[in-house]
Amino acid sequence: MEEQATYGEFETKDMYLSASLLNDGVKYLRVESDPTDTRKKIFIFENDPQIERIKAERANGTFVVSAIQYENSLRSIKSIIHS
Repeated sequence: MEEQATYGEFETKDMYLSASLLNDGVKYLRVESDPTDTRKKIFIFENDPQIERIKAERANGTFVVSAIQYENSLRSIKSIIHS
């Protein structure tokens, strides 16, 4: 999974991480096509200190969210992909 933080922005191709970031209020900026594979998207968020916490909690299984809120965030990400 390729992720990077540059110039106040955080980029990821992981739609599930993107849904988690949306769910926890990290500001979504835009989506871009992956230059190496135009079938894939890169989600770009405002760089936020919460991102490392969210990634760590997801990795160790302690990230807790409301199922309904996460489903709504995932729907938003899928809507972005298909728009």
